[in-house]
Amino acid sequence: MSFLTEDKENIAPLYGKADIEFVKGEGSYLFDSKGDKYLDFVAGIAVNALGHQNLGIKNAIMEQLEHFNHVSNLYPNYPQIKLAKKLRQVTGFDKVFFCNSGAEANEGCIKFARKFFSKQGENRQKIVTFVNSFHGRTYATLSATGQPALREGFGDMPLHFVHVKWNDVEALKKEVDGETCAIMFESLAAEGGVMTISAEMVATVNELQQKFGCLVINDEVQAGTGRLGTFLGFEKYGLQPDLVSMAKGIGGGLPLGVVLMRQKIADQLKAGDHGTTFGGNPIACAAGLAVANQVTANGFLDNVNARSAQLKTGLAKLVEKYSFLKEVRGEGLLLGVVVDEKVPVNQVIDAARAQKLMVLSAKGNVLRLLPPLNVSISECDEALTKLDKACASI
Repeated sequence: MSFLTEDKENIAPLYGKADIEFVKGEGSYLFDSKGDKYLDFVAGIAVNALGHQNLGIKNAIMEQLEHFNHVSNLYPNYPQIKLAKKLRQVTGFDKVFFCNSGAEANEGCIKFARKFFSKQGENRQKIVTFVNSFHGRTYATLSATGQPALREGFGDMPLHFVHVKWNDVEALKKEVDGETCAIMFESLAAEGGVMTISAEMVATVNELQQKFGCLVINDEVQAGTGRLGTFLGFEKYGLQPDLVSMAKGIGGGLPLGVVLMRQKIADQLKAGDHGTTFGGNPIACAAGLAVANQVTANGFLDNVNARSAQLKTGLAKLVEKYSFLKEVRGEGLLLGVVVDEKVPVNQVIDAARAQKLMVLSAKGNVLRLLPPLNVSISECDEALTKLDKACASI
């Protein structure tokens, strides 16, 4: 019986899964039960920041397993402390809250922003987010997400979330005022179509933040941990967020979410205001520290930016060669190619998979590429060759 058949018999039908039986990963590659080798430019949806079986992550996990798997947040947890110190050092934020996922991190940001104003006697609840954004699948993060179809059938959503068009500064100015709690957005809107924030939008966000005293929540779940060529994506644009959510890549394959906060927000929190049983699990934090140490090592991000330039150049040539490819988008190693609507992006994904290249989609018929951050020159060349052959077959 195939994996897919057994999956359909046992697992809730919430995902459209490919009929591939992966049994092993190594570096930038996945291997199936037939022995076929696939170049992995999905990376677990930006989770496997350092590819498969990274030695630093493996050693950190094995070392922590010799001590304990879990102790809860009723006691100090030294792997948490070490990772928090590293993140504070690298980012300049003052305090860290650990959870398990990107949705939980964004949920925490929303709660902390509203608590910040509540403790000061202000009933600020409105949070302005953007059309086609994606912040998670809990009720609050679904409300924040600017994709109405994802909310269908789940009943009433939490109130006071407003969505404006991405990079529409006039719409943003109309919505933000002295009653606004926060402006919330991704430093690069990945799921929504690999959309880069404009310089005009950055300036407007900074201006409104200063003018009205609202908070800025920056969602770095997919764009963070080095993926845009800086440790946090917002560093590329000159933003000054008060709260930052991280997940995906920071755990190196294990469930780990992070909220970074300024001291003024931490000052308004007390024991019991928020919590999690598994958040900051020692093994996940040990893996996270291994990821953070490697991503911040000298020269690592130089490779991310060099491979980004290599892929952008190659993708631009494919756009020139194939009429159904329209535009290259993205930064760092979060890249997209807009596909003509006459050719469904899943057709391109299937054709790439036939060439043993793993890629994925984004909203708006966009092909998305998320290679490991330590991908090599030759692996990027291989990906471009495989994608060329896939497009030729279409």
